[in-house]
Amino acid sequence: MSWYRETRGKIYQGFRFLVSPLVKALVRVDMPPAAVSVAGLLFTVIAFVLMYRGSTAGLGWMRASGAVILFAAAWDTVDGEVARARGKSSPKGAFLDSILDRVSEFVVLLGMLLFFDLGKLDTALVFALLFASYSISYIRARAEGVGIECTVGVFDRATRVVLIGAALIIIPQYINWVLRALLAGTTFTAVRRFIHVLASGKKS
Repeated sequence: MSWYRETRGKIYQGFRFLVSPLVKALVRVDMPPAAVSVAGLLFTVIAFVLMYRGSTAGLGWMRASGAVILFAAAWDTVDGEVARARGKSSPKGAFLDSILDRVSEFVVLLGMLLFFDLGKLDTALVFALLFASYSISYIRARAEGVGIECTVGVFDRATRVVLIGAALIIIPQYINWVLRALLAGTTFTAVRRFIHVLASGKKS
């Protein structure tokens, strides 16, 4: 998956370039990095409200929700850039950012659960997707806690958020199929990380 990492690295650098004027502005007004992280969560809450509006007023609002989710994904690079620019990068800040990321993902999936006309099967799959998503993060956290690097797999949080946002813009009427594909990819990534950690543990 080296091609994926290279492509993702280029996209990340593109995001850094695009948000650099905003980062400079936030540094000038002395914005705390934690406040930037909280703002990212607020954008997700706005997307949640737009989903609610879309459930009664049409797909245009759902597409607007997807656009906000993609904006929030880009914004996710801002807090780290602000922290580095101000020389305030810290484990505490990284911890807060990680927790808020989990909450943001929960808010998005909750919106899909509440405001889309999902059948019983797809409702269950949303819960399964939430479990698989959190499993990916938990496996990485536990692995790094014992000194094993664990970033393998394609369907990490950033990829999931971008795919959900793009799907809401392009094909909101088929979001149930998008959720099924996300569940398959996320489960595969979780299993791959689990196997990676076990294999790394045997080598050490």
